[in-house]
Amino acid sequence: MRILLVDHGSCDPPHTRIHRLRAGLEAAGCTVAVCGPSSANAFEEQPAGVHGIHLHDVAAGSRDFLAAVRDGSPEAFLRAVPRVPAKLLGLARETARQIIAEAADAIFPDAIFVLHAGILADLAVETGAPVVVHVSGFDLDAADSRPSLRRLVQAALGSAGGIAADDEQVGTRLGRAWIAADAIPRCETWTYDDRAVPRVAEACRLALARRRGEA
Repeated sequence: MRILLVDHGSCDPPHTRIHRLRAGLEAAGCTVAVCGPSSANAFEEQPAGVHGIHLHDVAAGSRDFLAAVRDGSPEAFLRAVPRVPAKLLGLARETARQIIAEAADAIFPDAIFVLHAGILADLAVETGAPVVVHVSGFDLDAADSRPSLRRLVQAALGSAGGIAADDEQVGTRLGRAWIAADAIPRCETWTYDDRAVPRVAEACRLALARRRGEA
């Protein structure tokens, strides 16, 4: 199975969490590529299967956004995004859209797994591949602070082939205010950690099966 991993945290190789997930999935027999923001302005050498979204030039227009990109954590990134001016956020999304599209074209994924429900989730949906989004309460708080961002996240969740809530509380919030009733059967509950490899693989397989009308 070919899986594209998209994270809102740093995708810098080799020690970030997205690469630990990649290693686990590859050990399970999957073909995997990763995509996400890079805390470096550019890779000295482009690693195979790694598609960094280099946002430093765009983010330079916002001190908070630039600091978040350099920080590399998904929490810093998602916390900063709602405060980014609309024009600047649009430029960041266009940069991310190009890289995610290039990553999808390179691996032709059976499914895309996105860590966090943020501005990259709907761009993953735009590729046309089945998408699974793992959602934390932090994601919903960040998206809820800006109406335009909330609409993007809701649209992504509504189009996703699978949704994983980080805990029961997040699942309840999703069902109450974020996803339609017909999306609830696609929502599972499991925490993302280093033991989540089989969960990620199964969620991606199920999203692909749903796309094919087999589930």
